[in-house]
Amino acid sequence: MMQLSVSEIARITQAQAEGKTDMVISHLCSLEDAQEGGICYVASADKLELLNQLKASAVILPQEVKGQPFVFSGAVLYAQNPEWAFILLMKYVDAARSKHTPGIHPTAVISPKAKFGKDVSVGAYSVIEDGVTIGDNTVIFPQCYIGKDVIVGKNCYIYPQVVIREDCVLKDYVILQPGARIGADGFGFTFHNGRHQKIPQIGNVVLGNDVEIQANTCIDRAKISSTVIGDNTKIDNLVQVGHNVRVGQSSIFCAQVGIAGTTDIGNGVVLAGQVGLAGHMKVGDGAQIGAQSGVMNDIPAGKTYFGFPAMPQKEAFRQMAMVRKLPEIYKEFQQFKKELQAAKKLSFWDKLKKMMGR
Repeated sequence: MMQLSVSEIARITQAQAEGKTDMVISHLCSLEDAQEGGICYVASADKLELLNQLKASAVILPQEVKGQPFVFSGAVLYAQNPEWAFILLMKYVDAARSKHTPGIHPTAVISPKAKFGKDVSVGAYSVIEDGVTIGDNTVIFPQCYIGKDVIVGKNCYIYPQVVIREDCVLKDYVILQPGARIGADGFGFTFHNGRHQKIPQIGNVVLGNDVEIQANTCIDRAKISSTVIGDNTKIDNLVQVGHNVRVGQSSIFCAQVGIAGTTDIGNGVVLAGQVGLAGHMKVGDGAQIGAQSGVMNDIPAGKTYFGFPAMPQKEAFRQMAMVRKLPEIYKEFQQFKKELQAAKKLSFWDKLKKMMGR
């Protein structure tokens, strides 16, 4: 259970505390579910009226509102960015909660040829093969498999039922959520003598520093060389990354994205949910691709694309607006068609009279 004084929270969050600084806070809470003993935050100055009914014992406010009148009986902390201050507090609490006692569970199966750094933790029924290297303070949860010659850096968290196949490399501070699959064979086949023949996938996967892979995501090993995920890239649940894909730094892929092989993705790229990328293409730095888009060609750096096939967002929105008008256009067309057919049935003299206005 969390037990921190307001002054301790000020130190952790780099905020300035006022009021009851010796008050002990027992939990984190949201504005909508604030309770006595809790701390929450208000992100912007235009929400100060929320303090009138706030039941929390402490609140983090924007630095800009200091000196403004408001009604709140608890402790107040001021920060340049209240949300980030609250996140720092969450990180502190989470680190204390998830701290593991180093050690190897007796049911773990570990090769004598594996090498461990300091304070490594290995959970029940995990298997670690020959030639594996595990860095300092890394935690391997129960029922994980780490294949031959895998290198895992320091301060990594490998959650239950993760599979890391042979020769793959994880650098420092990598997080693999439950069920992630790193280094399965790439989907490579050639049609020969009337049959699909498997192409050996003899490369590996390299995950950079501070990469997080969420639950049940698959990153395939390269046919040759490496499938690479750059530093600080975050990949959501149920994402498929094909063989020989290369991803830059600080990109983010949302749920159910599919990336075909040999795709080159730059730095700071955002792929929204269910985006599909064809293989052998390039996505430039800072590009953003909207949900459920199908990308068939290269995407320029810094551009926002949407739709199927993916196109510049403004063009896609214009097309969507036109599609919405199709029922009205169809109705007008049908009316014009009826009038045209009726006009064709008129006799020569009727047409002449109509032209003369009689």
